[in-house]
Amino acid sequence: MRYEDALSPRRLMGQACRATGLQDFGPDHFLEPLEVLTHAMVEEADLNPNGVKTHAGRLLNALENRLRKVDLMKRHPEISEEKVDVGVVIVGLPRTGSTMLQRLLASSPKATATFWWETIFPLPRGEMNPQDVAARKADAEALARQLIESSSGFDAIHPMDAYAYDEELTLIEQSFVSNIPESMLFVPSYGKWLLEADQTNAYLELVDWLKILQWQDPARRGHKWILKSPHHLTAVKTVLECFPDAVMAMTHRRVEHVMGSWYSMVASLTGGNTDSDFSCKQAAHWTARLHRSLCDMLDARAGAEDRFIDVNYRSLLSDPIGAARQVFEAAGMAPDAQDDAAWRAWLDSNKRDNRPSHKYDVADFGIASADLERDFAFYSSRFDPPRPVEEAG
Repeated sequence: MRYEDALSPRRLMGQACRATGLQDFGPDHFLEPLEVLTHAMVEEADLNPNGVKTHAGRLLNALENRLRKVDLMKRHPEISEEKVDVGVVIVGLPRTGSTMLQRLLASSPKATATFWWETIFPLPRGEMNPQDVAARKADAEALARQLIESSSGFDAIHPMDAYAYDEELTLIEQSFVSNIPESMLFVPSYGKWLLEADQTNAYLELVDWLKILQWQDPARRGHKWILKSPHHLTAVKTVLECFPDAVMAMTHRRVEHVMGSWYSMVASLTGGNTDSDFSCKQAAHWTARLHRSLCDMLDARAGAEDRFIDVNYRSLLSDPIGAARQVFEAAGMAPDAQDDAAWRAWLDSNKRDNRPSHKYDVADFGIASADLERDFAFYSSRFDPPRPVEEAG
């Protein structure tokens, strides 16, 4: 099979229909991003055979999920009646402590978030029962191990745990609208398209996914959802509109450390999908990409300052419970002794020392620290006050 045939939207959609026995993909707004993405994969990503297999599989899985999601909601119209209450949306540059903050906040008895395993396998495969859930969890655990093994140094970069809370971006990706492809492949034309796209439909579908997860686990009803993803920087205005009662917790860290850590993570993820060295091109792409996203964020934030609370990376590390309390207070969630106890328990069982150290240097990716300092001064001067030397990692 030719490279472009394996990534043909028409071919993939046909495969998905045959695999599921279903035909209804729902509204067709997913077609344009799918076509833009697959074109970029063929023309720009220089995929090796493993990359073609991996990403054709990811696309096929998303298409099958779309078919099954539409079918599930037809058969269970009560899912649409679920009330999803989003209390906090964590938004900020990648590598700013957002994973730690989400997992910390979501450990509260008042809150919930998406588990990594259910973002990968969000739908029942037949009858919804404990055996089905156990099978999906086991498959996700195996996939997590495979990801760590195939991406050199990934376990030092991101705390990978199939059973931990993690960002909901994989659910947004089911609409083929996300920055996941850019972090795993060199697809600059797709990234350019994404920055200009209206993401409303993708976020409305995210709400549907949260309803499906809550319907499967009714114990979540009445709990505040804690969402997080650096992707939200590309759609702050849309996020504000789709979750009108949520507070936006914006995480901040020294830009040089953000970029060095992110360049390293992207290089690790990209390396397994191509035999070309895109590390410097990816670094340049993401530098421009995140600069634009921050500018767009500031424009959107200007009209909604009362909905934002800022969380500095150093403060999060030095006083995590204090940071969690501030976010809960801003969200009207009235932190109490039970929250404090849950947060302490989470911190006690999630030490950074349990993972390897993450080493990086922006110069390794063809980027000068002085240029970053100059180009991101508009952001750093506002959100990154004078600081002591920060330990990388």
